[in-house]
Amino acid sequence: MNGREERSVPAVRGPEAPPTDGAPGSRGLREHIVELGPLWDRVWARRTGIAALVVAATILTGVVAFLMPNWYRAQATLLPPSAEESGVGLGSLLREIGLVGVKVPTEATPADVFVAILDSRRLLDEMIRQFDLQHRYRVRYLSDAEKELRGHSRFKVSEAGFIQVSVEDRDPKQAAAMTNAYVDLLDRFNREMRMTRGRRVRMFVESRLEKTRTELDAAEQRLTDYQAQHKTVILSREMSSAMDAAARLYAERAALQVRLGVARSYTRGESDAITQMTGQLAELDRQLRALPETGLELARLYRDVRTLEQVYVLLTGQYEEARIDEARDTPTVEVLDRAVPPEKKARPHRGVLMAVAFLLSLGVGTSYAVLAGGGRLAASARAT
Repeated sequence: MNGREERSVPAVRGPEAPPTDGAPGSRGLREHIVELGPLWDRVWARRTGIAALVVAATILTGVVAFLMPNWYRAQATLLPPSAEESGVGLGSLLREIGLVGVKVPTEATPADVFVAILDSRRLLDEMIRQFDLQHRYRVRYLSDAEKELRGHSRFKVSEAGFIQVSVEDRDPKQAAAMTNAYVDLLDRFNREMRMTRGRRVRMFVESRLEKTRTELDAAEQRLTDYQAQHKTVILSREMSSAMDAAARLYAERAALQVRLGVARSYTRGESDAITQMTGQLAELDRQLRALPETGLELARLYRDVRTLEQVYVLLTGQYEEARIDEARDTPTVEVLDRAVPPEKKARPHRGVLMAVAFLLSLGVGTSYAVLAGGGRLAASARAT
């Protein structure tokens, strides 16, 4: 045709059926015949345009890809943290305090708490100030810099519990420095939270300790005066044992009240820990109400002294623990691998971009050739 040999492909037909004149299914069977020859002819007739489109799109994508800057990703790995390393229940503390910018999951492991802190606005703002990221990212507002930094930072907990911290930047040294800065800021935040909690507990327990010391001195003086006035020195062994048991319950109740007061001093509303301590306090009250009343004034005075002595011992232990927590400045993060400047780029993947451009342009060109040829044939059929 037109001095050119036609290239055609045989038609592909569906399963053959026995020829039956006037059978209703014979027309539907003929309608399912797919003619590949005309489709191939349309594509072959426009092969030059398709090839030009594919070459142009691939070359243009390659030029753009090679003009894109290289981004390097540095990574640091942290060992799985324990409850001790995470600041003595830091997850529950952060949930109870409701610290602005730190979102902690309801059922969170210490590793989840670390990831939540790393992704908090508090640490993001500190990173932006430390590395002048508003200028580096060329943004005007702090919120835009936060969004940009989040896009270049990744925090992940592996199946083994390790925490992976990674940051990408155009400068490999900058990427490593920012990754290590995240780790250092996490450790500093944990220390500050632990020391803040220790200071609050120490101040609260210190006031209760002073009050208990005063009450103990007064109780001892009353007991001494009573013994001197009534010439009574000692209780029976059974009475002393009963008073000691009651004193232990009263001491446990007083120590639990101190813990409950500390929790309420930094907690907004009710929490699981407060609910649990309230239940324990109610149980102790029930046990104390079940104790037999004694009619001996000496026994009551002796019980008061023993109770206050044990309360004072318990409060002294809590006070020393709070002082240690307040003064402790040991690391809370164990680093398995610190970040080093990466040798290979993380992106862009130029070969992948060019391959996608090649396949996409080939598909677009082929589709256009098939659809355009079909439209022209339909127009010619209507004209005749």
